[in-house]
Amino acid sequence: MQYLRVCAIFLTAIFVLAACSSPAPEPTSAPVSEPTSVPAPEPTSVPAPEPTILRIATSADNKTLDPAMLTTNPDIWVDGTIYDKLLERNLDMTLTPSLATSWEPTDDLSSYTFHLRPGVQFQSGKDLTSEDVVFTFERLLDPEVGSPASSVLSTITNIEAVDPLTVRFDLSTPSAFFPDLLTAYQAKIINSQVDTQTLALTADGTGPFILEEYKSGERAVLKRNPNYWGEGPFVDQVVFYFMPSPQSRVEALKTGAVDIVYPLAPTAIADLEKASSVRVSRVSSSSYLILSMDTNQAPFDNPKVRQAVQAATDREAINKASLLGLGTVGSDIAISPNDPNFPLGVKPVAYDPARAKQLLTEAGYPDGIDITLHTSDVFPGLVEMAVTLKETAAPAGIRIAISRDPEETFWSKVWLTEPFVTVNWFGRDADSALAINVLSDAPWNESNYRSQEVDDLVLKARGQTDIAARRETYGELQKLLVENAGRIIPVFMPVFMGLRDNVEGVSAHPTNFLLLEAARVK
Repeated sequence: MQYLRVCAIFLTAIFVLAACSSPAPEPTSAPVSEPTSVPAPEPTSVPAPEPTILRIATSADNKTLDPAMLTTNPDIWVDGTIYDKLLERNLDMTLTPSLATSWEPTDDLSSYTFHLRPGVQFQSGKDLTSEDVVFTFERLLDPEVGSPASSVLSTITNIEAVDPLTVRFDLSTPSAFFPDLLTAYQAKIINSQVDTQTLALTADGTGPFILEEYKSGERAVLKRNPNYWGEGPFVDQVVFYFMPSPQSRVEALKTGAVDIVYPLAPTAIADLEKASSVRVSRVSSSSYLILSMDTNQAPFDNPKVRQAVQAATDREAINKASLLGLGTVGSDIAISPNDPNFPLGVKPVAYDPARAKQLLTEAGYPDGIDITLHTSDVFPGLVEMAVTLKETAAPAGIRIAISRDPEETFWSKVWLTEPFVTVNWFGRDADSALAINVLSDAPWNESNYRSQEVDDLVLKARGQTDIAARRETYGELQKLLVENAGRIIPVFMPVFMGLRDNVEGVSAHPTNFLLLEAARVK
């Protein structure tokens, strides 16, 4: 059996080999048709992804894109997307590196050295160097330029480019606050090779977005900077719409025509909370509303008239009317009660119509006085503050006519011109808040109050590293400011922003800055 099985396997192998070695069959004579012409398939059309656009509605009081000359909210925010500063502020008001990665003072606080971030380019392609920093700050300090930041930075006596990525600032007096001053919104670093005559309408920064279009009073369009040194940006385009009506801005947010409204009036919060797909961002701040009187113009050149208005100011009523009671009552010094530098034991001037009436009599107005208060929708809460003051001052014989001026011209034709105005101020560190409008040489000294004693106290506090001593100095300063009564600060305010629910990475900032490099639209 084994033999037969082996033979069977052998025979099978022979048959297989024979089949494999057989010649191939002859082709048949049937005609072969030509191959059918089949057109190549059209490539599948894959549409490009839709660009992500962040749309922001803000007020219409825009004037210039020149960083050194910024004064209005829209221009500050547009510029903030194009340029960078050496340092930036976090939401908790601490300092964070931006174009400067680190810094150190000398032991006596009279000189500071900053180290620049390597590999940063302006949008034109030029590398950032210390020469750009020197150029920027020398321009800010140039009297012929007339930047409002000059008073804040006035302690700088020399700026030196130590090497391409190191710059040193020498100061006339020691300053514990100096790094804070570099977060001023005018202190954006510009290209040292730029034609400064073009800066009002064009821009070349190192920031996350590049200016594409700027039409004053209409809109600003910016595109993503692909060479931005930081993370982001995460949207392709940002469009600012300059809209002169606060209500129209809110309606645009509710309908989805825009994604952000900034600033947002507190009076709009309840309405937005009822709307779908909308939320409100809120943060405490040292920003404040103020009633400013020009001490050089009648009748406010009489200190008793100013003190009468001060006594006729019901701060709690203004807080309720302007901020829905969400603010903090102020004490006529530009330091928030939440600031660690706020002087201990300071109390606001009490609302006292009887005292106000007596002060008017002493000023020569026994039958009362007629004055005009200029206000505008240029910032939320100003009009409400004006109306409230008119009501609370009436029992004292102070008859107030309200001039509600257009926001497009408020900063250029009303503020620093008319003798009695409502104003808002962004939050700053204590020294900057005083230097920008209290020092005698401050370009924004809106009350025109000039006092060597005040100047000396501001400079004294600037050099004090002991916070208890600094508080005491600010307490002395507050008494002088209250006595002068040129600037009545009734309330410090939270900052509010309205957003669509699909917007992430953006929130209200305590300094009123608008930081968009982390913004996303889902």
